[in-house]
Amino acid sequence: MEILLGTNSPVKHKIFWQGEIRDADSNPVVKLFDITEDPAVNPAINPITILETLNSVKLENDIGTYVVYIPFEYTNRHRELRLSWIYSVDGVTVFKDHKLEVVTPYTDIAQSMDVLGVGTDPSDPNYKTYDQLLEAERYARKKIEAYTGQKFSTYDNVYVTNGYGSDTLPLPEKITDLHELYANDILLLDNINEINNWNYTVEISTTGYGIRVNRANSLDNTVYTANGMVPPSIHDSNGIFQDNVSYKVQGRFGWNEVPDEVELACIELMKDYFSKDKIWRNKYIKNISTFDWDFEYTSEAYAGTGNAYADRLLSDYVMVSKVQVI
Repeated sequence: MEILLGTNSPVKHKIFWQGEIRDADSNPVVKLFDITEDPAVNPAINPITILETLNSVKLENDIGTYVVYIPFEYTNRHRELRLSWIYSVDGVTVFKDHKLEVVTPYTDIAQSMDVLGVGTDPSDPNYKTYDQLLEAERYARKKIEAYTGQKFSTYDNVYVTNGYGSDTLPLPEKITDLHELYANDILLLDNINEINNWNYTVEISTTGYGIRVNRANSLDNTVYTANGMVPPSIHDSNGIFQDNVSYKVQGRFGWNEVPDEVELACIELMKDYFSKDKIWRNKYIKNISTFDWDFEYTSEAYAGTGNAYADRLLSDYVMVSKVQVI
């Protein structure tokens, strides 16, 4: 399940009991946990604890359906939450866990309504519910992520990659903050503080798709030797990130802001979500014809997002074009 960044939309839970939807004996209690895998946090020091215990509300016109509202303070950044629902039916206690991800929408839902021509009055023929708009945005977001190979939000992650004899270490995704750096499981940097005589300044590359060593203030091996010191044993070649050495990079990845082109592509794909021919495209229909007209989709309709305009907007963000990391 998802909830949008900075919102407190209701999170629903339906109770099924012996094959039927049933009301609980009383409104469920929901325990809220943060289960985000944040490399900057040491779980031994900061174990998973209950953020808050929430009281659910029953939907009056929907049997066995309850909702909770996540406080804004827990949706202010990308994170993963676990909701543990506790209730009883016919005196039997039930525990049910849901995973909830706080995600960044690629367009503002309220502002996109004007561009989409969506009505706010149920009597309007172009009326769309808020849930329908959320589904359209999610459809567009997943299309964009599948086509570009990246997410346009910030999230914590860990990547293991090999060096290749260079001062630059390429990464598969854009990094915004470096938390820890390991070489063959040896800790080198901890939140940019040097460990184990690393003695190098590491910075994020210009494009963001890698990290690199800044040698401006570093001493080379000859200086260490001339002064009777032992050179850092972590490197013996011209490039700091050596061949056949496994480097583990922990940090915050992604984008601090959604690029304009991605937002425009998202709205364009939301239009497709509501279009009538989406059903045919999803069924891989190659040719449709009637008495008056016929049309056939080209192979490109299935190679990218399915929308030529959206593909052009996103072309600079497809990961295969991000091979330069310096």
